[in-house]
Amino acid sequence: MNSLVNSSFTVKDFDNTVQAFYEGDNSTRQKAQLILTEFQSHPDSWQLVYEILEQSSIIQAKFIALGILEEFIIVRWNTLPMEQRLVMRNYIVKNIIELSSNESTLRSQKIYLNKLDLVLVQILKKDWPQYWPSFIQEIVDSSLVNTSLCENNMKILKLLSEEVFDFSVDHMTMAKMQKLKKQMVNEFGSIFDLCKNVLSTPSTNIYLINATLETLLKFISWIPIQFVYQQDLIQILESNLSRSPTQRNLSLQCFTEIISLDRVDEQYNDIILNIYDIVTKEMIRIIPTDADIVQLYNKSNNEDQQFIEALAIFLTTFLTKYQSLIEGTEGGQTSMHQTLQYLLKISCIQEREVWKMCLECWAKITYDIVQDMNHNQSTPYQDILHQLAIVLIENMVRPDDVFVIENDNGEITRDFIKQSDTTVLSKSLRDVFSSLTHLYPVYIQTLIQERLSRILTSNNGWSWDELFRTCWSIGAISGTISEQQENQFLESIVAKDLVELLQKAELAQPKNNDQEWVIASCLLYIAGQYARFLKSHWDFLSFLLQKIFTYMQHDQTPVREMACDSFLKIAQGCRQEFIVSHQNNPSVLESLLSNLRNTTAFLNSNQLCTFYKAIGTILSESPTHIQQQSLVILMTVPNETIVRTLQESIMTPSALKSIINVLKINVVTCEPVGPIFRNQLQTITPALIQCYQLSSEQPQEQHYKRIRQLILELFETFVLSNESLELQDQNMLSRLIQFIVLDYKNTTQVENREPQVLSLLTCIFEKMQDPIWPDLLKETIDIEFVSTLPMITSNFVDFPEFRHEFYRLLRVLNRRCFIELFQSSDLFQLVIDSIMWGTKHTIREISQIALQTCLDMINTVAQLEDEDVSSQFFERYYVRILRDILEVLVDPDCRNGFNYQSQVLSRLFELVQEGEIYTRLFNPDQVSNPLMSNIEFLQQYTMELLCNAFPLLQKDQIEVLVMGMFEYSGDLQRFQNDIRDFLIDIREVDEASTGQQRVQEEINAELELLRNV
Repeated sequence: MNSLVNSSFTVKDFDNTVQAFYEGDNSTRQKAQLILTEFQSHPDSWQLVYEILEQSSIIQAKFIALGILEEFIIVRWNTLPMEQRLVMRNYIVKNIIELSSNESTLRSQKIYLNKLDLVLVQILKKDWPQYWPSFIQEIVDSSLVNTSLCENNMKILKLLSEEVFDFSVDHMTMAKMQKLKKQMVNEFGSIFDLCKNVLSTPSTNIYLINATLETLLKFISWIPIQFVYQQDLIQILESNLSRSPTQRNLSLQCFTEIISLDRVDEQYNDIILNIYDIVTKEMIRIIPTDADIVQLYNKSNNEDQQFIEALAIFLTTFLTKYQSLIEGTEGGQTSMHQTLQYLLKISCIQEREVWKMCLECWAKITYDIVQDMNHNQSTPYQDILHQLAIVLIENMVRPDDVFVIENDNGEITRDFIKQSDTTVLSKSLRDVFSSLTHLYPVYIQTLIQERLSRILTSNNGWSWDELFRTCWSIGAISGTISEQQENQFLESIVAKDLVELLQKAELAQPKNNDQEWVIASCLLYIAGQYARFLKSHWDFLSFLLQKIFTYMQHDQTPVREMACDSFLKIAQGCRQEFIVSHQNNPSVLESLLSNLRNTTAFLNSNQLCTFYKAIGTILSESPTHIQQQSLVILMTVPNETIVRTLQESIMTPSALKSIINVLKINVVTCEPVGPIFRNQLQTITPALIQCYQLSSEQPQEQHYKRIRQLILELFETFVLSNESLELQDQNMLSRLIQFIVLDYKNTTQVENREPQVLSLLTCIFEKMQDPIWPDLLKETIDIEFVSTLPMITSNFVDFPEFRHEFYRLLRVLNRRCFIELFQSSDLFQLVIDSIMWGTKHTIREISQIALQTCLDMINTVAQLEDEDVSSQFFERYYVRILRDILEVLVDPDCRNGFNYQSQVLSRLFELVQEGEIYTRLFNPDQVSNPLMSNIEFLQQYTMELLCNAFPLLQKDQIEVLVMGMFEYSGDLQRFQNDIRDFLIDIREVDEASTGQQRVQEEINAELELLRNV
């Protein structure tokens, strides 16, 4: 295969290449892909589109050709003379008409025709209405020719609506977008008449009706309100509601879209009520009031299921917006009661998205009822809400998703995912169930007690799921009833019934261990939700703790994990109870510390970490003297372990794992204890230095690497736990930090360095009090600019973790040590170069930190009291920063940084516009007018940059932009809108003589306005 980009191009060669790409072997496909990619990117390939479309016999080849043409239209359409544009436009229209006028080709060539429609819509976005003012009337008139042509015209109108109203923000200028929207609204009358004509004719082709309903559905959100609420439209939709399943579903979706509209005047209330009556009557006709909707849904085909789902959307939307409107009518409460009954039945469908939608609506309904009850207003829907409580219990989900995963270091860890879909659903369930408990506390408690009683008295065994859901429901009402009610409720069902059930399982013969652990986990889960109850019921808490510590000795890992997790949860809620003496006995903390080895003897590494975190949590509430003493006892075993291990002559894998486990224990203990951990760090610092030294000797070995990471994590955890670092922290940290920094610099194989070193330094500088530690600053500058900077300047992708930490550290150095950095011109040049390099990254996170650093620096300098420093900064770096930010702003690969790019530009121009820069920003020997102002120079400089970068743009257009940027530099939203429009413009190459398609009068008027300003 040879290149297609040459003078001997033939469609046959093109077809063969396309066929090779789709049907050849891997090698052939790769070669074909290179050839096709070269062809598609060639600037003149669009000129061969006509030839390919006319002669090619392969549909994929035509698709590629249309893709080339579509891209050309988006970017370079305005470069063509109008005569040539008309020829191409007419050719596309001719092809569309030929294919869509015949129903056979309309169906068989559906995908190809859809691509032609998309190309036509791109042309419309350029030419309509200015160069094709009659388009809407033409498409309406042609729709009367035959039904198949009308059907495709509907699809074109739908695509145009989507492009203008749904996808236009990032692809059209504000002026163009508003112009097209206004044009569509102004000409919608004829389109609307066409839609009504199609839909009101019963004999119309069913495909055409469906296409029209789909198109109308897209229109409703933006068409003038007077069209939407026309009675004849409502009647037309009503008639289609009782036709085919597809028409029924689409008509229902149209009704839903109508009632979803915001800011609807009260004059349309009668029509809204009419829509409600129409839909509910049809709902009752299709689904009788006594129907089992769950069974009906499960047995239905796809279209009937879609109807029930669309009905759920309609009901939830209507109830959320117009419940009070219905209730205010005669017989409204009876009708609303029936509607809520339907919603309740739909809520029972085992389809998560349907359930989430219904749950959101129930949340609004129950919240409003609670508010009404607070104002002594009763509700007529008590029976519905009682049934809802049952549905909620039966659909309760696990409160936290726990994932057991293997991390990058080969360690098995358990992560609690706080923002999973299940967790969000659990929170929504809890909110609604809490509202119901506020309304009917006695009923809810009785309901739960009855369900638990059935489990207790069941002779045929009981379902684990049923017990789980019941117990999750108990947890869900935590905090919603008074303390007295809570005590009575929990004393009955937890301290009595569940404990009784657990004891029965423990004594059962033959013993069912799984059943016992299920009951225990439910009991411990509930206990974790009711810290207030545990605090006032020491005997019950003591009973639970005995069970927990017994389970910690169990031979099954999941049971020990359950025990450790429960201990942590209870410790977080009842810290005070663990440090005080009860009934003249030692406190729980004292007992644990005195029996630490036995309690933790069977715990694995992860379980030990959970246990130590729980003890650390308890210590965080203790008096300082108890904290110090207890921490020494708590850390005795880990400290002895690491010292003993380091004395071994050979570091076996087992010994290394032992060190890793000790370090992990230190990390999790430090986190809740905070600054009090300082003494422990001082104790083990010699061991940590020895560990770090050992690990540096074999930096690539996985265990050694993990040791280094954990030591760094430990120190970072300690630093973050302090509000600020004191002088004593400097003395403690300095020894290890010096060693870590030296190791980082001396590690010649850069891939063996740890990015956490940079993260640790960042945290230290964030927490460090003034004055800055001078020795650490010098070492940090070396690490940042001598050791790390060369790692990230050869390209934009290597060492991503180092890049991120480099720019985090750079930002905090700029914020805390600007003057120290600025004192060395060579060093500060590196700082500026690094920031500007960061802004060029396509990785959003990196470019964003760099741009934020740049903005911080500009604001810091602007606020300096020392005008000499600020003047030097602006003289040397203002123009450099301006130039580089403008370059990344217009770079298509750097668009993800637009928000901060525009903020930096806005601030730069605002400082000059407001006269806050007191020095000259240019060399008078290098400009035509040495007496010009900074504003004049920068306007001229910016215009020259943009004109040189985009020679095909009109100079007037660039002048409008530049003058506007200065004038509106204090109005960020206006500033960003103008730049966004410009960035859209430069994606479309224009002919120099015609300029952009903005109306010339508008350009001149705005230019004159800005000149006068």
